[in-house]
Amino acid sequence: MPLEVSDVAFHQRLGRLVEKLDDKQFWHALIDLLRKVVHFDNWVAMIFWPNGKPQLIAETQTRTPHDDLFKGYLNSVYLLDPFYQFSLGAISPGVYCLDEVAPDHFRETEYFRRYFSVNVLEDEVQLLAPLPSGGTLSVSLGSERRFSSADVGTLCLYGAWLLPLMCHALSAQTAMLPPPASSAAGGDRRLHFEQALRKRSNASLTHREIEVALMILAGHSTKNMARELGVSPATAKVHRRNLYRKLNISSQATLFLLIMDEDSEAS
Repeated sequence: MPLEVSDVAFHQRLGRLVEKLDDKQFWHALIDLLRKVVHFDNWVAMIFWPNGKPQLIAETQTRTPHDDLFKGYLNSVYLLDPFYQFSLGAISPGVYCLDEVAPDHFRETEYFRRYFSVNVLEDEVQLLAPLPSGGTLSVSLGSERRFSSADVGTLCLYGAWLLPLMCHALSAQTAMLPPPASSAAGGDRRLHFEQALRKRSNASLTHREIEVALMILAGHSTKNMARELGVSPATAKVHRRNLYRKLNISSQATLFLLIMDEDSEAS
């Protein structure tokens, strides 16, 4: 079978990628290869840790205008990231779409409006690979337009061999990466979130009300919250009403600003 010129170019990029397995430039070579097959506008490579904030590995060079937003994400806003929440479960290595992992009302949240639509843009796809250490390796691709089925299919095709290469490269580069922030050093962000809410409350918040607050901010509808919590929709509404009453607020937007204000004070 004759070899196409495009095939030659692909194999050259693949060769450059393999050459950089032990080098930090691997991630930029990976993105260079992916840009030839799928359109995206920004990217970031991170490790999601279940008991600590995400660890940045490499990122797009055009993030400067929104550096403060990204720092806010790494500090505590990641708790609302649907991909982070998804990574905490028992997942298989693969390519995952935003609409596949996000709660049903995610695009109506303040997190989407104030962070995601500015920093990630309109849509996101991630290559996720669970690590033996307990974390999850993530390469996120953000786009100002929705990824098509063809885009996702192409990424799945490439992901079959890119994901093992990503894990191999990370393993080879571990010594070059700074150690992840431990819960003792960086503080348990979920605990910080709970303390922030309880500080603002006029009455004692229950553990269930804290759970409901996180789910509201993440974009879960009342029906979805009820299903996730194993309660009736009516009970979920009661938890939500009690939470808002104790915090003296009336909307998800106010709840988000309350948390962000508290986080700014703590910084």
